[in-house]
Amino acid sequence: MARIITEDEVVDAVIGFLKPKGWKIESRATVRQHGYDIVAVRNATRLIIEAKGAGSSQPHTARYGQEFERKQVFDHVAKAILKALQVVAVGETRAAVAFPDNSNHRKEVEKVHAVLGAVGIDVVWVSTDGRVTCDASFGGMTT
Repeated sequence: MARIITEDEVVDAVIGFLKPKGWKIESRATVRQHGYDIVAVRNATRLIIEAKGAGSSQPHTARYGQEFERKQVFDHVAKAILKALQVVAVGETRAAVAFPDNSNHRKEVEKVHAVLGAVGIDVVWVSTDGRVTCDASFGGMTT
């Protein structure tokens, strides 16, 4: 059985990716906290990232330790994208979504990928070994 990357692991990997590139982490939220998952600042650019994991990290849930089903992935991707759209709609802040790099998440994002880039929402992928990759359009985050 493949290892399942949790939301907190996605957040930690993205933060580890951002810091060496000069991004200061203003805040981060764990799965048990409300708010934006990552708020980072570099120079005059503010970046808000909404992250999702591949499975439940909560021992009290029925699906603890199991990968989310396709319908759950759809719901999580949709919610993350909605939060990112709300950030972009306000203006003056960059937005991104971060997901586990697996086929279910990629299939859902692929359906709207071009639109995300067009409205200024970037996509970050985190593999189970913690490797972070960003879409080519990732406006300045990778440099």
